[in-house]
Amino acid sequence: MLRSMTGYGSDESTSGGRSVRVEVRSVNQRFLDLQVRAPRLLLCVEDRIRRHIESALDRGRVTVYIEWRDEAALGAPSVNTAVAGELARELRELSKELGLAGDIDIGTLARFPQIFDQQEQNAEADELWAIVKPALVEATNQLVSMREAEGATLLHELSGRVDTIEAIVHRVEAAAPRASEAMKERMMERIRSFMTGGIEVDEGRLAQEVASAGEKADFTEEIVRLLAHVAHARQTFAASGPVGKRLNFLVQEMHREANTIGSKNADAEMASVGLSLKEEIEKLREQVQNVE
Repeated sequence: MLRSMTGYGSDESTSGGRSVRVEVRSVNQRFLDLQVRAPRLLLCVEDRIRRHIESALDRGRVTVYIEWRDEAALGAPSVNTAVAGELARELRELSKELGLAGDIDIGTLARFPQIFDQQEQNAEADELWAIVKPALVEATNQLVSMREAEGATLLHELSGRVDTIEAIVHRVEAAAPRASEAMKERMMERIRSFMTGGIEVDEGRLAQEVASAGEKADFTEEIVRLLAHVAHARQTFAASGPVGKRLNFLVQEMHREANTIGSKNADAEMASVGLSLKEEIEKLREQVQNVE
């Protein structure tokens, strides 16, 4: 199933006074670029978090956000006297500077939470993982579902784009014989002008020019390759697993053939069709960048 690289999922899990909220976001990226933003308490399970994401996703810039709360593990708050003392001094200086009446008492300081320290007790990795895992799995499943839904839309757009490219290639195929004849005729006109003008012609050079004209007048190879790439793209759409890299390679090969057609000395009609072909392939390339 075709999947995009953009998605989002979130979930929460609670157990024994501990709660965790997990958010997983992903955007386009050539490879899998994973960032985990979690409290230090969860460093012991970060490898498990990474392995889970890597098993579910192949490409994209993925960020995992985790919020953790453990009411049972919070010890009684203690006062950080250094912070409290510095805060009292700053408040007194501010009062003096502004000419305010009154003094700083314990009631005033108690209103500032930064003077209190709360120490979290250590927890075993397995215990932490038992709480984090359900929320992580559900958030990842939601993200994958979103990527699959967007992938279905992408598939419809990509299929239509490939159909258009195939139609243009057939236009190239239809215009090629006339363009080839026109090219050969121009070459013959040049040869006749040389011969009637009394100009000495180098036979070796003349043979090279004729061979070059014949090559530039033949679009068969490019047409065959483009149609093969179109067929391969359709097969790739139906393949299982991540296919974004393969599609990107096919688009590059299409560009190569389209550029070759454009570089040949075609007539105005062929030049116009070739330009339309390159424009359509570029639109396909932009959409393929979103595929996992």
